[in-house]
Amino acid sequence: GEAEPFVEGAGQQVSSWGMRDALRRRTNAKEREEPRMNLERIHEIAEGELLGKRSHSWKEPGNKFHHGERVARIALELRRAIVPEDDSHDEILTAAAWFHDVCNGVRRHDLLGAERTRELLTGVCTDAELDEICGIIRVHDDRTRDPSFSPWVKLHQDADHLDHFGTYDVWMCILECGANNLTLPRAAQKLMERNFEELPPKREELNYELSRRIFDERVACSQAFAARFAKESRGEIVGLDVLLREE
Repeated sequence: GEAEPFVEGAGQQVSSWGMRDALRRRTNAKEREEPRMNLERIHEIAEGELLGKRSHSWKEPGNKFHHGERVARIALELRRAIVPEDDSHDEILTAAAWFHDVCNGVRRHDLLGAERTRELLTGVCTDAELDEICGIIRVHDDRTRDPSFSPWVKLHQDADHLDHFGTYDVWMCILECGANNLTLPRAAQKLMERNFEELPPKREELNYELSRRIFDERVACSQAFAARFAKESRGEIVGLDVLLREE
């Protein structure tokens, strides 16, 4: 058959159309890509959701927001000590800590918290990241030490547990006693009871030996305070004999 007539510039036009089509397809593909985790935006969402709330009437406003921030820091400290070679989940651990108590105060707050977190964080991290964050939150109160739990679940669980002991436990006891109009000696007694009666089962719920050692140190600190608190609530002078010998 006859050869098609040559038209100057036609090849360039076809090539240009092909390039524009390829660029359009690439742009559409980018628009479909899942968003990478935006930790700054996630923190803003946590502040908006939790900073003005309190889990109990006698606790300070935003107590669960500040608890989440402390749990995030503890979890990362534990991760660096226990799994030093793998920082791949640091952002996951951080986000899960910030939101793990987002529904605290209602029955099964772990399950409801995972659902609420998914609602809040859709669009600011990938689906895979969101699945891991919500997976941690969903089982954060399961203290059965299930061997199937990932290291990230275990690190979060231990961090969450540890934050409730030591000086924080003293602070909570004082707040609660003040709200219930307890006298100073009764508050001291309550703190002593809380330290010595409730602790052994809590220790066994921790996943890592390092966490247990941290727990023991925190408990020793609060027990020492409770003992002094009890003495001074009765008007005793602690260490008077030592001070007299120093004269």
